[in-house]
Amino acid sequence: MKLGKIYFGLFSALCACMIACTGDNGGVAGTVTDTGNTIAMGVVTRTDGSPAVSALVRISREPAEGDSLAKLDYIQTKTDSQGVYSFDSVLVDTFQLAVIDVEHNEVSYKPRATKNAGSLDSIKLEKAAVFSSVLYYEDVTEPSVAVGSHFEVFVPGTPFSQSVFAGDSFAMLIPGGSEWLGFCPGDPQIVARLADSGVADSLIYRTWSMDGKVKSGDTLTKGPFIWSPMKDVDSLIKLEEQKKKEKKPAYLSGVVKCSKDSVCSNVQVQMITDLYGFDFVVGDSTGFKMQAMTDEFGRWFLQVPQSVPDDSLRMEYRLLDDQGKVALAGLSRYVRASELKNLKDTLVVDTVELTKTSVLISKVELVVDAGVSDSTQSGENHTEENPAQLENCKVNNVNSVVVGLKGTSHFVRDVTCREFNIMDLPAGGHDLVLYSGDPKVVQTLRDAKIALDSIVRITHVQLPKADTLKQQGMTYEVPTLKTSK
Repeated sequence: MKLGKIYFGLFSALCACMIACTGDNGGVAGTVTDTGNTIAMGVVTRTDGSPAVSALVRISREPAEGDSLAKLDYIQTKTDSQGVYSFDSVLVDTFQLAVIDVEHNEVSYKPRATKNAGSLDSIKLEKAAVFSSVLYYEDVTEPSVAVGSHFEVFVPGTPFSQSVFAGDSFAMLIPGGSEWLGFCPGDPQIVARLADSGVADSLIYRTWSMDGKVKSGDTLTKGPFIWSPMKDVDSLIKLEEQKKKEKKPAYLSGVVKCSKDSVCSNVQVQMITDLYGFDFVVGDSTGFKMQAMTDEFGRWFLQVPQSVPDDSLRMEYRLLDDQGKVALAGLSRYVRASELKNLKDTLVVDTVELTKTSVLISKVELVVDAGVSDSTQSGENHTEENPAQLENCKVNNVNSVVVGLKGTSHFVRDVTCREFNIMDLPAGGHDLVLYSGDPKVVQTLRDAKIALDSIVRITHVQLPKADTLKQQGMTYEVPTLKTSK
C-alpha cells in the first residue's frame, strides 16, 4: 500500500471559523417525550429494515465558506428501542444530520436538513466505510506546549469524529463519498495554547487526502499518521525534505479472529525474530513478551525491525481469559526478510484464526558410543537390578539441552535424564528444535560458521487442539568441533 501524502495546506481563512477539537463536542441531548417541544425528530432503520437501537444521532451547523476542512461542533443524542430520536433544540435552522450505528457498521449522512416541527423523518442507514489506522505523536526537544496523548480524528466539515490516543490503532466509521481525513489535539485548551504560542492553524489541524472518494462498505487502511508540533512552515518544509532523504519506518499489520466469523480484540502480539531461541541464555524457559494488542477490528500494528537474524520472522498471538490464563493461541505465517527490504509502507501479513492451546510432553536421550542411543535414561528403566544403567544416567545428567518450537516464544532447557512439558502452545504443525543447552557451545559453533543442521536437530510434530501430545523420546549427540591435524 502506498501511504498517502499528508496535506499540510494553510488555513488562514479557517482561523476565525474553526471550532476547537473536543471529545464529545457538546452536551448529549436526552430523548424528548413531549413532541410539542420537539424541534427535530425521526426514526432510524438499519439496512435490513429493523429499528436502529442506540445509534448516535448528531446535528452540526453547515460548514461556512473557508472551513470545509474543519472539524465542526455538534450536539448528540441516541435512538431509543424503536429507533426514534428527537432534539428539543438545534444549533441553526438548517444543519447537517449524521447517524452512526457502531454495533452494525452502518451510517447515514444528510449534508442539509431542516427543522421538521414535530413531524417524523424516516432515515434508512447504509453500510459505512471504515477507516483504519494508528496515530503517533512526535514530540520535539523542550516543546513550548506539552500536547499529551489525546487526539481527535474527523472527516473535515462534518459531524463524523472520534477520540483516539497516540500509539493506539483505531477504526472509524465514515460515510461513503468521504475524501478527506483530519486530526488534531483533542484538548481545546491545548489547541488554544498552541495558537497563543504562535503555532499556525495549518500545523495544529492536519488533513490528509484519501486520493479519491471512499465507497460505502469499503475498508481503507492507511498510516501510521504522525502529529508533530512544528512551529513554522519553513521548519515543516525542511522536515519533509529531510524525510525524503531518510528511510521512513515501515510497519507490519494483520488481523486476528477468535472464530471463523468473529474478529478478536485484546489479543496479545509478539514478533518472533529469534526463530531458534539462540538468545535464550539464562533461566529455565523463554517467556512471551507482548509488543502490541489487537483493536476492536482484530487489527495489530508493529514496526518492522532493523534486522532479521534468521532471514524470516513471524508473529505469535495469545488471548487471556478472566483469570489471566491463555485461552486461545496462534501464529502468523513466516515473513521473509526479502519482503521487508525497501518496504516503505505497511505490509499486511495475514488473517489468523486462534485455537485452543496444546501441551507437549517429551524427553531427550543422549547418544553415546558412536551413535548408540542411551535408552536406559528413562526413569522407569533405572532399577537396582541394573546399576550400570543407573550410573550411566547419573554421569550423563550433566548434559543439558534446549528444546522448543521454531518461530515461537516456547523454549525450555533441561537435562537429558528428565521428562519435560511445554504448555500453552499454538496447536497445529510445528518444527520441534533441539540443540545444546550450553550457550558457549552454541555460540562457538555459530562463530565457526557450522551449518545450522549440524547445530540444531529438527523434528516435525503435530500438536492437537486442547489436548496433549506425548512425543517419543528424542536422541541427542553432544556436538564437537573437528580440528585439522
